Amino acid sequence: MAEVIVSLFARDPDRTIKDARRAAMAGADWVELRLDEWPKGHKLGPVVDALRVPLIAACRMPRDGGRFRGSNQERIALLEHALEAGVQGVDIEDWETWAPRGDAVRLLIRSHHDQRGIPKDLRALRERLLDRGADVAKIVGRADDLADAAPLLELLASTDPDAEPTVAFATGAAASVTRVLACALGAPFGYASLVEGEETALGQLPVADAVGLYRMRTLGLDTQIFGLLGQPARHSLGPWLHNRAFRAGQHDAVYLAFESSRPKDVLAMLPHRRVRGMSVTAPFKETALAFCHRLDPVAEIVGAVNTLSFEAHDLVVGHNTDVAGVREGLRRAGLSDGAGAGVVLGGGGAARAAALALEQLGLEVTVCARSLDTIREFAKRRGYRLGALRAEVLTRIEPRVVVHATPVGSRAHGSEGDRVVPEWTPSPGVIVADMVYRPQKTRLLVEAAAAGARVVSGLELFLVQAAEQLRIFFGERVDEDELRRYLAGVD
Repeated sequence: MAEVIVSLFARDPDRTIKDARRAAMAGADWVELRLDEWPKGHKLGPVVDALRVPLIAACRMPRDGGRFRGSNQERIALLEHALEAGVQGVDIEDWETWAPRGDAVRLLIRSHHDQRGIPKDLRALRERLLDRGADVAKIVGRADDLADAAPLLELLASTDPDAEPTVAFATGAAASVTRVLACALGAPFGYASLVEGEETALGQLPVADAVGLYRMRTLGLDTQIFGLLGQPARHSLGPWLHNRAFRAGQHDAVYLAFESSRPKDVLAMLPHRRVRGMSVTAPFKETALAFCHRLDPVAEIVGAVNTLSFEAHDLVVGHNTDVAGVREGLRRAGLSDGAGAGVVLGGGGAARAAALALEQLGLEVTVCARSLDTIREFAKRRGYRLGALRAEVLTRIEPRVVVHATPVGSRAHGSEGDRVVPEWTPSPGVIVADMVYRPQKTRLLVEAAAAGARVVSGLELFLVQAAEQLRIFFGERVDEDELRRYLAGVD
């Protein structure tokens, strides 16, 4: 099991003491004092004496992603001063010839930081770090796409954590999940920030999330891996909901947002016998069909999957829970099965699912999209009408229900406050549902409610489909009200 290190820039004695205590209260096992900007002439002794949490001293130059601007001799003198003050550990770079003497240090980490990409010949690099007296070898590379981090995970997967203690992960916003995966692959330490906005390296998770949401300390070689494949994906509520559901169900599992332009490569880099399930979001709901050996009947009809289950003998099954999410969400909002018109706004995989849901509710379906090429053949097979994304088209149809199924209006899409048909105003009593769930109150829903329509938040649709995903993953049915509680306080 991993221990959590919270890394802090130490710039002021009083602030450093305060922040280190906050880190310990939030669950840090160690605090790393980054001394890159420690003021000259200030003593570390009072800081060390005031703290009960074990401390690691580190001081990085810009070449290693740090901020120290002095000479190397000054940097070494600062680290030696930290050891004399009583810090228990020190982290020094691969190229550094200096090393602490005798019993001065309880934990010696030797690090290699590559700001350009993923280092080559990782095994030889790790051996060199350990051969130079390190208790732990730490290798950090840069991944512009999450899939680029594959060699680091492969190194950990082939490592005996007792014989070759190794920490390996990638920096980068989308690569933050590699810090969690490293713990699940046997790394002895996971690195976190105190809070969002105070990271010492790009991609650090706040300690509250590292310890609480992702349970970094409890992950191990038997932990099952779940996640979300998408581009973007980090905006998703999935990790908040599923990780809390896993904890409530006492499952040794973790759910991560895998944001990448190369979803197939991401799946290939994960320890495949431990991958049990994946959610899939735009733009990969159709791409993921190629990953499947079999489709459930609904996914086969829709021609898009939003859920993958990994079964015995490496069998991958594709499912579509978006259909159930829209259908049951509308029923719970008061839409009864029967005749009438239903309109779907959009032409992608989510729109296909919404259209099938409206069909199952007995409605005559019209799909309106900017480009109808992606949905024309599907609509023809199902007998749906097609229309342009124009207000007059919606007015002429006089729908009972309208489902918005594009990313427009979402934070992740960068279009919060936008609408696909801003000129359209629903008639009173019309049900308007938005599959966007962040923000929960989109401009579409706010304006529709003001016009007297009955609105259905994307969060309600999300909760229904997520409950169905959990049933697929574990064979357990979880009530949506319970799942809603897991998202309490999440914006």
